[in-house]
Amino acid sequence: MKSYVSFKNIQKTYDGDKLVVKNLNLDIAEGEFLTLLGPSGSGKTTSLMMLAGFETPTQGEILLHGQPLHHLPPHQRDIGMVFQNYALFPHMTVAQNLAFPLSIRRMNRSDIKEKVDRVLDRVKLTELADRYPAQMSGGQQQRVALARALVFEPKLVLMDEPLGALDKQLREHMQMEIKALHQALELTIVYVTHDQSEAMTMSDRVAVFNDGIIQQINSPSTLYEEPQNTFVAQFIGENNSLLATQAGSDGDYYLATLDNGERLRALKVRPSSPGRKIMLCIRPERIKINVPPTELPPDSQRISARITQYIYLGDHVRMITEVAGQPNFMVKLSAAEVDAQWVVGSEVWLSWHERHMRALDGIITH
Repeated sequence: MKSYVSFKNIQKTYDGDKLVVKNLNLDIAEGEFLTLLGPSGSGKTTSLMMLAGFETPTQGEILLHGQPLHHLPPHQRDIGMVFQNYALFPHMTVAQNLAFPLSIRRMNRSDIKEKVDRVLDRVKLTELADRYPAQMSGGQQQRVALARALVFEPKLVLMDEPLGALDKQLREHMQMEIKALHQALELTIVYVTHDQSEAMTMSDRVAVFNDGIIQQINSPSTLYEEPQNTFVAQFIGENNSLLATQAGSDGDYYLATLDNGERLRALKVRPSSPGRKIMLCIRPERIKINVPPTELPPDSQRISARITQYIYLGDHVRMITEVAGQPNFMVKLSAAEVDAQWVVGSEVWLSWHERHMRALDGIITH
């Protein structure tokens, strides 16, 4: 991958003691849509702000097209920026807000008008050109903020929680609009969010941050299907975890023993040794209920459970079970798969293909 943006050994501290970003090394390809995903305080926004020029790395350097950025102020980096709170000038009309980044670049008046008209048309705001921000809805203001980031035709656009203030339906609509603009304009986008469904919907790759460190960076499908530790498994989508004891090894699998003596096989992901606690993780939609042993595919495993909660959600059902004394083990089934006999208190058998269970580190962190 040819690097367009590079973070090289970046560290950031605000107080000289606690590192907010720890030894960040990250390469972003030209034309990529990369999302920095993580909880509050994980370092994702600080990383974005260092790239934008609003924060300075304590250590390391950031390169754009192979050139260091540290000596350039934000307005000379030729980077578009979209903020969550829109950051529009309230005393300026839409057209004036869009013209502002062009005027500070000393562009002539006719070129400014041409570029403003073009971007207004692209984001479908031409009829609102003379309105002030206070006269527009949140969705319209967000569209103006997006247009302002695009008006000077940057190739790199940074977005910091840009849809956080919008309602669910509008947010989903804007996700599709941003993705369409990314493809049509061949932009490189670095996007910050704590919303994992937003990250999964829009991104080519997602970097999952926690405690100032990238825990894993992959495509959305790889993050979901192949989490590398319990934090990623818990943060991306829904996940079941069972604490077990490592009881040996068999090729690509660990053998694991639950507290009730039942044994399982799980793909080796994190290194472990016999006798140590490991976390067995599996997605709830991978689990089936009461499949007869004669009908199980090869390499399946089967354990006993008790239903403790039944949640009907229209197109699907979630059943919460207790497995080997451990609560909150969820099974997610389509409504068509449900048997009326499966009620709270029922003893059932759960089964899945062994490749869908992963052996991760023994401590869950949130």
